[in-house]
Amino acid sequence: MPITPNSQSLKKGRRGLGCILTFFTLFGVVMSAVFLWPVFEIQDAKSWQAVPCKILSSKVESHSSSKGGPTYSVEVMYEYYIDDHRYVGTRYKFMGGSSSGREGKQEIVDRLGPGTEATCYVNRRNPTDCVIERGFTGDIFFGLIPLTFAAFGVFGIIAVFFRQPKVIPGQHPGLPAAARGSATLKAKNSRGCLLVFALVFAGIWNTVVSFYVAEMVTAWRNGHGEGCATVFMIPFVLVGLGLIVLVGYCFLSLFNPRPVLKLSTTSVALGDEIEVEWNTPGSVDRVRACSITLEGREEATYRRGTSTSTDKSPFARIELMSSSKGRELRRGKAKFTIPRDSMHTFKSSHNKFVWAIHVKGDIPMWPDIGEEYEVEVLPQRISPGGAA
Repeated sequence: MPITPNSQSLKKGRRGLGCILTFFTLFGVVMSAVFLWPVFEIQDAKSWQAVPCKILSSKVESHSSSKGGPTYSVEVMYEYYIDDHRYVGTRYKFMGGSSSGREGKQEIVDRLGPGTEATCYVNRRNPTDCVIERGFTGDIFFGLIPLTFAAFGVFGIIAVFFRQPKVIPGQHPGLPAAARGSATLKAKNSRGCLLVFALVFAGIWNTVVSFYVAEMVTAWRNGHGEGCATVFMIPFVLVGLGLIVLVGYCFLSLFNPRPVLKLSTTSVALGDEIEVEWNTPGSVDRVRACSITLEGREEATYRRGTSTSTDKSPFARIELMSSSKGRELRRGKAKFTIPRDSMHTFKSSHNKFVWAIHVKGDIPMWPDIGEEYEVEVLPQRISPGGAA
């Protein structure tokens, strides 16, 4: 008996998932703003006035952590004069809060002992706004972590609401005969959209990371580099380099020939005999090996602990063309029959049965051709006599 998905439950599921993803996005944006706001203060403080100050008191303050281990912060008080007016400041750096590692804080306190003369930086627009360390510090790098929450939420919202799957009704009292005319298939992924997405994401990521890298390099040149902060930044720099490579890959793939596939009918059902015709504009002489394959697969999405995974299991595979000569991809046609005893197209929130034509072409020293064209396959047609 065919399975009939409940459209109302699917809509509720998408709305619930959308609320969760929206929460992730807002949480990531808010937390990123909180953690990254000191970055803008640091940039603004470059124009602040350098003023001599005297340390009145300094100590390492211990705080109890939610995980049981203590965290530490630098507590300092200093005085300075602007236009013969005395001011007292208590801010050491722009990034507030506390963190583990008492040794580093103790070194700062030892350097800023009571009675020590130091230099603080004062906002020209507000004499009470001051700081001693106006540059980047290692704990600001943690501001990059919430960006992953925001990215996860945005990508999830796009996947849920802008690429909604079609739900195929499970009960069909009867399907008409195969429609006349041809149908041109559309590639699942747009190369231009992939390039734009890669450019935007790589630009945002590397712009943020570059601020930290520049300040980190400056700190090392001035003899104040932090080893832990440097090690912490390595994965972010590697991701940025990988994104640059991805942008180059997507750009080069724009120049690949893109096959155009056309089916002999606009309606495909189980048991139908279909003819597919392909035509590939552009140069295919660089292609060494190519293949065109019709695949039916089941996709099951479920949770494993705190992560969500999707298993894909092919249940049908029909080879339409395979050749070691790229010119076979230029133009051709092939006939195939959708197996009667297989499953028609079905898409729900957690399970899918998908039919797709895969076109592959190997190009040496260049991005390969890899296109997927989904084919909607209806349940088996019912003959006028009532038999399938």
